[in-house]
Amino acid sequence: MGKKQDMPPQHRSPDQPEPGGQDSRPGVVDSRASSAVDAEQAVPPFVDPELQAARDEAQANFARYQRLAADFENYKRRTRQELADRTQYANEELLRKLLPILDNLRRALDHAPEGSDRNWLTGLRMVVRQFEDTLEAQGVSAIPAVGEKFDPHRHQATATVPAEQDADTVVSVLQKGYAIGERVLRPAAVTVAVPK
Repeated sequence: MGKKQDMPPQHRSPDQPEPGGQDSRPGVVDSRASSAVDAEQAVPPFVDPELQAARDEAQANFARYQRLAADFENYKRRTRQELADRTQYANEELLRKLLPILDNLRRALDHAPEGSDRNWLTGLRMVVRQFEDTLEAQGVSAIPAVGEKFDPHRHQATATVPAEQDADTVVSVLQKGYAIGERVLRPAAVTVAVPK
């Protein structure tokens, strides 16, 4: 009874020190784990050439897409502007063609023979006024001329006269000029002052 039972020896890994004793292999360090991490960092991962080519193509396609998107935005902005301009000035050509008719109506009033029917003249004045109102409703306005400084963009000099006014001042109007917004439909035909 006083005997100790035989116990099977414990199984230990070779790296574990013996219980109650010193490590039988001093200075031995397990470097397997750290060397595997260093190896992963030192050697770049293998990149499949097909995968790299696909990545390069995707980047090129994305850059092309960005350029096309910017071009399309510019196109939309230009189209909107052109549409706004076309809408604003759509009737410009028609209005330009109507101006000589207004001129002729005015000439008919100015040169009406003596003794003309007053009702006929009143009716003609009303037609001229209605014509002018219609042009004004379309944004057409007369270009100011008499007393203004001569502007070659808005006036057309047909003659010069020596006058007391400053040089290059409009003295008289031979034919009214008209503009729609900032665009000149027809420049005013004017006489310009020159020094005596």
